[in-house]
Amino acid sequence: MLWRPGCPFCSRLRRGLDRAGVATVEHDIWAEPSAAARVREATGGDETVPTVVIGGQALVNPSVAQVLAAVRAEFPDDPAPTAPPAAPSGRTGAGWTAVVLLAWVLLALWRPTTTWHLAPALLAAAWPWAAGQDVRTGDRRGAVRIGWAGVAGLAVAGIAALGLARANLLRGPTFGGFPDVVTEAVVLGGGAAVAAVLIGLYRALRTTVTRSAWVGDERIAVSDDVVMVEGNAYFPASAVRPGVLTPSSTTSVCPWKGRARYFTVTVDGVELPDGAWTYPRPLPLARRVKGRIAFWGGVAVRQE
Repeated sequence: MLWRPGCPFCSRLRRGLDRAGVATVEHDIWAEPSAAARVREATGGDETVPTVVIGGQALVNPSVAQVLAAVRAEFPDDPAPTAPPAAPSGRTGAGWTAVVLLAWVLLALWRPTTTWHLAPALLAAAWPWAAGQDVRTGDRRGAVRIGWAGVAGLAVAGIAALGLARANLLRGPTFGGFPDVVTEAVVLGGGAAVAAVLIGLYRALRTTVTRSAWVGDERIAVSDDVVMVEGNAYFPASAVRPGVLTPSSTTSVCPWKGRARYFTVTVDGVELPDGAWTYPRPLPLARRVKGRIAFWGGVAVRQE
């Protein structure tokens, strides 16, 4: 594992690998020039860490699942490590709710005579939206979590509106003829929470569909846990056949998903340059695709 001090992504990966029982040998790229050179070779010139080298394969800012898949492929006769349990989405939802709440309070302190109509809607929707991002298709328990997250988000929005009103920080006009700002906040927040819950429930309760990726007659990925975004199928990294992907130096930027990194797809001597991509550190709106792999340019994705 190639890392540097102060890198939060390195610390997070280290903790995940520790929980999964994967032993690592670590090299600080700031202290070892050869380690820094190895990272630049794997990334196409920059020093993105963590970079994990397993056999002859280098994984740039991988997820724990990606590392586990590569370990199993490299050491098939050893006992397979197990993935650590996923972090509960409730913590993430509470965090985003706190961020939106703080923003609303600061805006109200700055201009108490302005009614920030969108604030209660965003506040009420933050928690169920985050819960819906983390749920897997067919996860009935996830559907229950989304419902409770919607109740929690609406409760926070209502309490926040009541507190700000009593502090005389919501003195602006109401929208749409509501009798007071608290009523408006509850109605707008309720509508946003319901919308976020319904979107999450759609993801959780819809029928599981298995999809696969093919290069000619060779199947290189298959999974029933595929996230569809903008018509592209994002596979879990562990669902991709080992040895198929080689990191390239190509990157691109999406205004709402963030920076993508690309891979060359190699199957039976056939190379498809930049035939796959991933978002190792996506923006908040694209959390569902983090670390997943999508294909194009000669790779056909089919429904099984």
